[in-house]
Amino acid sequence: MKVCDNLIKKKILNTFFNIGLSNIEKEIADDSVKNKYRPGLINALISAILISPAILFLDVNILMSVLIPVTMVAGTAWFAISLANMKKKFENFGLELTANMFEAFVTSLALLGTLTLFSLTPTSLFAPIITIAEQYFVVRLISGILGILIILKLLFLVLIASLKYDINDTMLTGQNEAAERYFKKSLSLLYTASENLRAGKGIEVANYYIGLSFYEIFAFIRSAGLMDEQLKGLMDGAHKLKQHPDMSQKKADEIALDLIRNFISYCKNVEGVKAKKSFENIKEEFNCIENNENEPQAIVDTRLSTIVEEIAELLELEGESLFK
Repeated sequence: MKVCDNLIKKKILNTFFNIGLSNIEKEIADDSVKNKYRPGLINALISAILISPAILFLDVNILMSVLIPVTMVAGTAWFAISLANMKKKFENFGLELTANMFEAFVTSLALLGTLTLFSLTPTSLFAPIITIAEQYFVVRLISGILGILIILKLLFLVLIASLKYDINDTMLTGQNEAAERYFKKSLSLLYTASENLRAGKGIEVANYYIGLSFYEIFAFIRSAGLMDEQLKGLMDGAHKLKQHPDMSQKKADEIALDLIRNFISYCKNVEGVKAKKSFENIKEEFNCIENNENEPQAIVDTRLSTIVEEIAELLELEGESLFK
């Protein structure tokens, strides 16, 4: 198994694995090699070997008429499948789905390759073996059974992959539209909140926009598939700040800092130079607000404005992937 993994990583996907992958990306790639590519390629090779007697001893026209459309269907489906918007809680199911479709596609390719190989090889090379098969009916019977089983397995893989893809697609109904709506709304509110904080239009207005913005941010995180009680509590806190923007400034700052602190904790996948810079700026300004004593409220509001602006930048750069 290790030999097969090394072959895939160091020969086939060598260029990809030499890229500076993040820990999450490397984990995803390793899981794909282990649970999708390795078993798919091994099973395809076994299928090609087992169907060889049927190709040698029986009429291959029927086999060809089945393989060509199956290969076209499996290939089209394989290259069309995209799980980029799959909900996080379905990611293991998505790996299983694509593993089935990948195995169906490479198996059909392996069978077509085997069929081509035997078709283009001079018949005289296999004449002694074919003569034995003609003399013993049981050899042709076993060959036919093996061929039937391999083709049925191939068709079954396409069937179950189709069912799994359809049920996943059903779960995504409206998700892209909802996620995009949350995303654009959150960004718009964040920039508006930042402008109000920086312009000094009034602390109540600033508190209102901070509460409204973070309510949409955490709703966006929830739409990305991260559902827990903590998120609900954070959304309630943001809602409270929006409902009562005239609360004491100390209480409003405590809620705002708690919202920012938890936002930082939810950022699991900060990649890229610009995203990392924004994330570091958020943490730096947050630490200043939390640790600098007796700073004028105007400075605190300016720091909050910078944090909100950097959060908007971070969301614009990373989107849902930031929280996965």
